[in-house]
Amino acid sequence: MSAENKGTVRISEDVVTSLAAAAVTDIKGVEKIRPKYSSIRRFLKNDKPLEVRVTGDVIEINTDVILKYGYNAVSVCEKIQESVKSEIQAVTGITVSKVNVTVSGIIFDRK
Repeated sequence: MSAENKGTVRISEDVVTSLAAAAVTDIKGVEKIRPKYSSIRRFLKNDKPLEVRVTGDVIEINTDVILKYGYNAVSVCEKIQESVKSEIQAVTGITVSKVNVTVSGIIFDRK
C-alpha cells in the first residue's frame, strides 16, 4: 500500500460551536445559553451562542449561560466544562484547552 496524500480535512468553527452548544444545553440545570452579542452582530442577526477560539491545533470555548434556580452553579459549570470538552474532542479529535463558563443569570420558576 502506498501512503499517498488524500487531501485535507477541515472542521468549521460553526460545527464546533454547534457541538459545544448541544453539550451545554444537555446539562441539567442549564436554562439557556446567552448569545454573545456584539453591536454589529446584533444588527446582522449573526449572533453565536458561544465563542470558539482556535489557536494552532487547540480550541478554547467561552460561553455565558443562564441557569435554573435550585441548582449548584459551580457543579453545573463543572459539568458543562467536562461535557463540552469531551464532546468536541470525541467528535473532531481536536484538543480543547479551556472551556470558560460565565453564569450571567438565573431563572426563577414561578408556579
